[in-house]
Amino acid sequence: MTTLGRRPGNQDTRSAIVQAARAAFIEKGYQAASIRGIARDAGVDPSLVHHYFDGKAALFVAALDLPADPRDIKDQVGAATAAGSSSPVGDGPVGIAGSVLVELFLGQWEVDDPPGSRFRALAQAVSSSPAVADAVRQFLADRVWSLLANEDPRRSALVSAQLVGLAWGRYILRTEPLASAPLGEIGRLAGPVLDRYMTADLDG
Repeated sequence: MTTLGRRPGNQDTRSAIVQAARAAFIEKGYQAASIRGIARDAGVDPSLVHHYFDGKAALFVAALDLPADPRDIKDQVGAATAAGSSSPVGDGPVGIAGSVLVELFLGQWEVDDPPGSRFRALAQAVSSSPAVADAVRQFLADRVWSLLANEDPRRSALVSAQLVGLAWGRYILRTEPLASAPLGEIGRLAGPVLDRYMTADLDG
C-alpha cells in the first residue's frame, strides 16, 4: 500500500527545493523567505531542506547558482592577512586585505568553463529583475556587512562596487589587460583601493 506524505529525499527532491527557493527568494526577498515556507512550496518536510543545505544562506547560494558564500571569502581574507601569507591563489606575494579580497572574489568565478560564466548569468538576472537585485543585496547585507554593523555604510557600498566593477570588466566587457591579467596582478593593483575603502578615513 502506498503511504501518503512528504516525498523522501533524493536528487529530484533537492531540485524541487532549489526551484521553490529560487521562486521564494525572487518573490519575497532573502529576509522574508523562510525555510519552512520553501519546504511547503516544494512539498517536503523542513528537515529535508536542512538535510541538503546548511541553512538559508547555503540554500540561497544554490538557488542563484552562486559559486560561494561571501562570508566564506571574508573569513579566508581574514585568515590570509592575519598570517601574512602568500597569495591564496598562487599568483604572487600579498600582504594586505584588499589584494587578497580581490583575488578570492575573482577567483571564485574562474572555476567556471568558460571562466566567469556564472557571473555573467547572475549579472543578467540582476540587471533584468529588480527583485533578484533586492534578494542579492539583502543576502550580502546579512552574510557580510552585518558583521561590520558599526562601520560606515559607505564602506560596504564602495567595496561592493569596486569588486563588481572588476568582475564586470573582466568577464562581461572583457577589457584588456584586465580580462587576461593574472589574479595576483589585479589584486596588487586594485587591492590598495579596497584597503582605503575598508580602513581609511573617508572624510579625510
